[in-house]
Amino acid sequence: MPPQLQSARSNYLWSSALAERAVRQAHKAESAGSNAVAGVIVAHQATAAFHAPSAVSQMLAEQGVEEAAQALLNSSAFTTQVSTLEAMLDAVTVQFEFDRLVQSMVQDAARSAEQVATAVTPKVGFVRFLSPPSCSRCAVLAGRVYRYSQGFLRHPGCDCTMVPTSLANPAYVHDPVDLMRQGLVTGLSKADRKAIGDGANFGQVVNVRSRTAGLATPGRVLERAGRPTPEAIYAAATSRDDAVQRLIAAGYVR
Repeated sequence: MPPQLQSARSNYLWSSALAERAVRQAHKAESAGSNAVAGVIVAHQATAAFHAPSAVSQMLAEQGVEEAAQALLNSSAFTTQVSTLEAMLDAVTVQFEFDRLVQSMVQDAARSAEQVATAVTPKVGFVRFLSPPSCSRCAVLAGRVYRYSQGFLRHPGCDCTMVPTSLANPAYVHDPVDLMRQGLVTGLSKADRKAIGDGANFGQVVNVRSRTAGLATPGRVLERAGRPTPEAIYAAATSRDDAVQRLIAAGYVR
């Protein structure tokens, strides 16, 4: 299994700790109502977004990629409207859903900010890196290199990370079969494991080519409060330079 960048590992641990802190503080704010909880989420989203550019810069530096960002991120642009968060919180009925909502909102802000930080850095994309043990759906995508504008498929609770890298350097590729043999792939039946062990194609066994198998690109919303989302900008942009200009116009970077 390929070694993970120390900077990527540190960023993963930092982001996880931030999301967990958000949950703890959200619980403390529950008695004051959904508005107070929403305020906790927004504060942590802004913190996650503020951290993204330095995390991307550190990961690129560790790989020897010397490309400077063309614009600075606006952390507040990655936060969710309080009224929207209140509506989402009011729809939650059990504690598990509450915890997952708070975590996902903070982690999604971090991922979105990291992708934008990657988008405004020339000649850089990102590679999908696992945090084993991982599910079979994620294992088969391990090491896949994405363009700066591509969505990042994941499922609820997915802890795969986006490691910015040179598009010409698809490093850090996991072998899903090797991971399976090490007991680091979950969600496979005994028959699946036997078939793969007998030489069957891992991807065909988990059937990710014909269906998403629970993986999806979050943030399909194309506009929030009159502002296009980064995903909408990437879909409309004709080039990286065009995307940067659109991100600046929308207030994500300056």
